[in-house]
Amino acid sequence: MKSFLLLILSLMTGCEASDVVTGCREGWVEFIFKYPEANGNYQRIDLLKAEEIIIGSIRKDVWENKSRFHLYHDTENKTFKVIINQLPHEDFGRYMCELYGKNESSPAKVKLGWLFAAGCKDPFNQTAYRTARTTITCDEGNKDDYRFKFFCKENGPICEDILSTKSALRSNGMFTLTETESGFTVSISNVSPQHTGVYWCGVESTEGRYRAALRKIQLEVKAAITSFTRSPTIGQNVTYWCQYPEGAPEKKFICKGKDPSICEHVVSTAQNTERFSTIDETEKRNITITVRGVTKEDSGTYWCGAEHIDSLQGQYFYHRFLMTVVSLVPSTTSPASSPIQPATVSYHGFDRASVLEIALALSLDVMLLTLAVYLAYTGWAPCMRINRGV
Repeated sequence: MKSFLLLILSLMTGCEASDVVTGCREGWVEFIFKYPEANGNYQRIDLLKAEEIIIGSIRKDVWENKSRFHLYHDTENKTFKVIINQLPHEDFGRYMCELYGKNESSPAKVKLGWLFAAGCKDPFNQTAYRTARTTITCDEGNKDDYRFKFFCKENGPICEDILSTKSALRSNGMFTLTETESGFTVSISNVSPQHTGVYWCGVESTEGRYRAALRKIQLEVKAAITSFTRSPTIGQNVTYWCQYPEGAPEKKFICKGKDPSICEHVVSTAQNTERFSTIDETEKRNITITVRGVTKEDSGTYWCGAEHIDSLQGQYFYHRFLMTVVSLVPSTTSPASSPIQPATVSYHGFDRASVLEIALALSLDVMLLTLAVYLAYTGWAPCMRINRGV
């Protein structure tokens, strides 16, 4: 079920302003409180629910952890951080944060309330492949939300920032963030095993007072996918096949594009098209794909994949096919250049023409000599028989 946890943050130290913080069930929220007094000497922070202390800390510049609750006293920036992870239904309620200064009995207080509303995105599982590219979609569905968007990777109780719209830097060489009308996408180039893990899409207030996770993405990285290539001629029919693993979902498809996570579907086992068709040989676990009358536009990268009925399970792929369609007659057009004379091949000091002339002359001499011998012999033989009295 999709839901928002709306946490209302109010500083109770004479300031009546409040923030409305959106955080998803099973997600997390992070609050940042500045010192109520810039020169305050705060020694303790307690987080309370229904007047009962959930977690407290007297430690400075280190995380204090208790189950899903985490506190951090940042003395350098004079702030406190509160993180609540994996928000379940029982976490909804009224919270109070009390900050105690040295020798102070009256703490600064922060109250938190809750409210439900529709809007959060369901968690999503995504499969990527080594050396390939993958794109994660963070579609928030609210183009009028002017808060900063961020993308982070879970590391213990915290989520380490990767990219954010708060910064002008939208690429760090490995990750690239692109804003869209309904949210943003993050592409990972040259995927490797280190990219396996849990990622979050979220929003941050423009004042930096809170961050909230809106969608969880579980990224799995698999070994490099099997690839093969073909170079058919324009107009030919091309047939190739992909073998899928046992237990693959029934719905199988072929899509086109360098990035399988956002490739365009061209045909599926459920519905063929005029030029693209598939045959699912379930006993052999093969899909045979035929492309009729290929054109130059058909060149590109194709993926054999399958998807679950439950879209939250994502898609996975088991073959990559690279097709380059070539012309029937290779182009001979080339830039204008000076005529090139054929190279002369030499044989021991004679050029080829001289060798041929000598060979021809020798052949004629041999033929004449052979004829002379034959005539001499045939003319001499009768004389030899007469002298012998034959």
